[in-house]
Amino acid sequence: MRLYACYLSGSRPSHFRISYILNIYKFRAKRQLGGVFLEKKLILGDILVKISHVRGKRRLWKDVLKDYLADFMTTAKAKELWKTQVEKQISTIKKWFSSQKIVYYNDLTREKARSYAEWRGKKSASTVNKELLRIRSIMKFAERFLGLPPNFSFESINVRETSENTRFVAPFSIAECKEILEWLSKRKLYFHDMLLLMLVTGMESKAATLMTREWWHLKEKLLFVFPTKISGVIDAKNQHRARRIPISKTMMEIYRRGYIFEPQSRKFNMKCQKLFRRCQDQTGIKNIHCHRFRHTFASQALSAGYDVVRVSKLLGHKNINVTLKHYADFIFSESDNGFEGMVKIHKEWVKFLNEGYFKPVL
Repeated sequence: MRLYACYLSGSRPSHFRISYILNIYKFRAKRQLGGVFLEKKLILGDILVKISHVRGKRRLWKDVLKDYLADFMTTAKAKELWKTQVEKQISTIKKWFSSQKIVYYNDLTREKARSYAEWRGKKSASTVNKELLRIRSIMKFAERFLGLPPNFSFESINVRETSENTRFVAPFSIAECKEILEWLSKRKLYFHDMLLLMLVTGMESKAATLMTREWWHLKEKLLFVFPTKISGVIDAKNQHRARRIPISKTMMEIYRRGYIFEPQSRKFNMKCQKLFRRCQDQTGIKNIHCHRFRHTFASQALSAGYDVVRVSKLLGHKNINVTLKHYADFIFSESDNGFEGMVKIHKEWVKFLNEGYFKPVL
């Protein structure tokens, strides 16, 4: 084997030569079945890592993670908003490394990588997959910028979503929406108007955090959500959520009031946590959090008879299949008043939210 010959001769194979040999190996393996080829690629990745470090100084994972975090925080836009999330993920990865006794870069193997999902226990599939994506990003960083050989240990490892590992977010009922909005209206109006905006547009908390006046195009009566591309590996899906939402009368009044543009030093969903706990204690409504307002918008719009394609576009989903996966039940569901009665009730409620919310009660 060529790599083994390099080792015996005392010369450490260069990064270029490793890539060259890997490409030859991949070309020859293409005749094999897809799964066999992938496994050979992964096994070869482990061999490359081990051989390339036999004669040289081994790189500590803690140094790799430190360099990655420093580089990410320097190059990523809106870095302050993501700092807490990235640091939390890296902290979790460090704990897993410690449990598996992974100290050096070449200690990470395919066998150990397969145990990550099991080690995370009952965490949701979405959370674990984001952490797996982060690990792969770190290894790509180590290969491209630290001169370390490629490592395919986590290649194609993902957690499949099931009913057990996927958190179902129940929407608020109409009565709960009224009670929450009434409670918020007696507190700081910044939170009231921001959450009302999320309820009538389906905006995610990230969009609410980054929103500026430049997103509002009043002449066209359109709200441009994510008008510019945002960097950051973990938030790649948000880069494709750019969309345009028609400005309703309620949205125009929210803009005119101006409370949503008050300068804030923290992410919106983090600022709401204490407020939501107080609201839960005083109203008796459980599990109040930002994403439920987006989920409520989608479920109420579909229950009111909105076309699923339209709702999918407003939510910024990649395709209609994502919308159907999460909200199909609300398209075909019924209430105590029957299907037609459900549509009528929700249609009146959605119309009130968009057009009559700020009208004075006579």
